[in-house]
Formats: sequence, structure tokens, C-alpha cells
Amino acid sequence: MTTPAGGIPEGFRPLDVFDDFVRLVGPLYVRLEPDGPRLGLLLEPRHGNPLGIAHGGCLVTLADMVMGVGCGFATGVAATHPTITLNTDFVRGARIGNWIDGKAVITRRTPNFVFARCDLVCAGDVVVSASGVFKVPSRP
Repeated sequence: MTTPAGGIPEGFRPLDVFDDFVRLVGPLYVRLEPDGPRLGLLLEPRHGNPLGIAHGGCLVTLADMVMGVGCGFATGVAATHPTITLNTDFVRGARIGNWIDGKAVITRRTPNFVFARCDLVCAGDVVVSASGVFKVPSRP
């Protein structure tokens, strides 16, 4: 994905979150595409380690959010889908100053759980590959 230098790609808007921790990591951005939401983050110095590479905890949080929001889109339930399991493989480093984004792929749904995976892409390369199981919340 082409990103303007130091900017947010076209079509992304701030994602409203109600979780204080996620606010600390963000701001996260979302773009709704026909097959689901794509979430992204502009990597700032505060997201990185002393080597100028995004901290793994930041990347795991982004992957968790990508899949959780994707599960909400897939189930049509706007409430939070709590994470049951989360598996993460770090493929390569993501440099501070770059845009990183991903989209959930739903691999299975049951009445109570959604199975998802995602790749986070930065500067044209997959930097994280993740998968997880998310609880479908009860409808009010």
C-alpha cells in the first residue's frame, strides 16, 4: 500500500475505541472495504524499541484489534469480541515512521466462537502473521 510520507493512506479515518489501553497504542485508523474493515497505525517513535523497530507488544495489540474488529464485522455484533487465544509470528521488523495495516480473514464461525487470522503489512512486507479465537458476545 502506498502511503504518503508521514501520512495516513487515503480512505482511512480514526477508529473510535473505548479501551484506554488501545487508545495508548493508537490512534488506530480504519477503512471499510467490501469484504471487511482494514485497520492501520502510523508507527511513531513511542511505538519502537531503541533500534527504531516497532515493539512486539504494539504489533500484537494491532493484530488483536484487526482480528477482533473483523470478527465484529463478520458476526454483525458491534460489541467487543473477547480474545480467547492469540498466536503471533514475527516475520520481520517494522520500521518506525512507516504505516502498518492488516485485515482479518475469518476461517471458521460457530455460534459461540470466531476463528480468524491476519497478516500485518509494513512497507510492502508481511511483518506479523497472527491467528486467534474470539468469543461471540451474547446479543442484548
